[in-house]
Amino acid sequence: MNTIYQLVNQHRLNTPQKTAITYQDQTRSYQSLLEDVDAFANGLLSIGVRRGSKLALFCGNNNEFVITLLAVAKLGAAIAPLPLTLKGKALATALTTIDCDYVIAWQHISKLLLSQSLISSKHLVTIGSKAANEHSFTELMESDIKPLLGNDEVSADDDFIYTLTSGSTGAPKPIVFSQQTKINRAFRATVDYYQLSAEDVVLVATPMYHSLAQRSVLMPLMLGASAVLLPKFSVPAWLLAVEQQQVSFLFAVASQLTALLPELDKAKLSSLRVIVSSSATLSAEDKRLLLDKLDCQFHECYGASELGVVTDFDVTGENQPLTSVGKALPFVELKVIDEQRKELPAGQVGEIVCRSSTCFKGYYNLPQQTAESLDEQGYFYTGDLGYLDEAGYLYYMGRKKEVISSGGINVYPSDIESVIKTHPLVSECVAFGVPDKKFGEMIKVVFETLDETMCIDEMELRKLCFEQLTDYQQPKYILQVERLERNKLGKLLRNNIKLAYQTPGIEL
Repeated sequence: MNTIYQLVNQHRLNTPQKTAITYQDQTRSYQSLLEDVDAFANGLLSIGVRRGSKLALFCGNNNEFVITLLAVAKLGAAIAPLPLTLKGKALATALTTIDCDYVIAWQHISKLLLSQSLISSKHLVTIGSKAANEHSFTELMESDIKPLLGNDEVSADDDFIYTLTSGSTGAPKPIVFSQQTKINRAFRATVDYYQLSAEDVVLVATPMYHSLAQRSVLMPLMLGASAVLLPKFSVPAWLLAVEQQQVSFLFAVASQLTALLPELDKAKLSSLRVIVSSSATLSAEDKRLLLDKLDCQFHECYGASELGVVTDFDVTGENQPLTSVGKALPFVELKVIDEQRKELPAGQVGEIVCRSSTCFKGYYNLPQQTAESLDEQGYFYTGDLGYLDEAGYLYYMGRKKEVISSGGINVYPSDIESVIKTHPLVSECVAFGVPDKKFGEMIKVVFETLDETMCIDEMELRKLCFEQLTDYQQPKYILQVERLERNKLGKLLRNNIKLAYQTPGIEL
């Protein structure tokens, strides 16, 4: 069973001068990239990193990230890529949660770590200018260290990546992925399904501490294709990268695609063969607009960090139900269950559960949470609500914990949000429950407009709701805000938004 390093290294042997990665218009061949990977792996060995060691990585979308990822894979160590924005208590918690042995970090994070005594200098590798005592990324890679150890002992079943996600209490839950899981996600869920080849050029335009971007860069390298790294997403940079580098395949988060919409008419995207939207569901109207403007295959997928992609929706197909998130991929077993974990028939809303070879190993050091989410048969309980239609299409209804219970009736936020977003000036909205003495919860909607200077008459939105929603779905409170909080991927931070606007507001 090949490891990630072995899969990438075979392309150094077969096509050494082929472009592996492009970063800021500078290309690296497979030969050049793997030489640096080998050198850095030996450098890590020289400071004590071994198979099973756990490292944290604070790094942007650049060559150093890719080199580190492959070097750690070669050694059979495990790595937790973390956001560069972490600070204070969150920074300390992230390191202690994974029992971190070593840290590789950009210089400003290194200074924070040392100032807070979170890591010793001998276990710290700094990217960029360093202080006197810690190790330098460049020095480790360029030092004349003879190979200390091969990778014969490394297994594809070794822990490889820890991804930190927040639990219901806000405490981070480290999701553990083996190398084999990442290989399955690259090949079964991407290469095989979307028919990629070594001729493809893949754009990486989301933060690489996120699993979507890690797949976007590992997949082409294991396939022998080429990856283009975008340091940070912006509409002009994305359009320029696609045009100049002749990008043929990419994953994009929904917020990126909606930001790109106004520019697509005049964009030069003839090289694009497949775009896959991920992270959040697009509205039916946005799907229609993108269909009109894109001259390539356009897909939307549904999944979870723990699962990877489990459904795909071919938006370009004829007579497709645009409110669906698609059908289960061929290697995925998907069903919808009730509170007693009994499978529900088509049309009934319940929890989405899945079994797949792309599923995670468990939560690090959290056996109870792992057992609650992953049963003995290998089914993962997503905490998402949805239903299947007779044709097998899945419809996503939101998170279980986000369901509004008003007067004993379950109200799904997505039903209300889909109506509010049909207003031409509404950019995004969130519906949630606020406490009510009589009904338990009443519905509140907060929304933002396409332009912060725009103002929408609340009665226009109420009219939409009266026309399209039943009585128990009517919002009691509607509030326009300047901007709804999002994460780095542009995904709405629904819990933060709910907490910020929990007070009922003015009743009309």
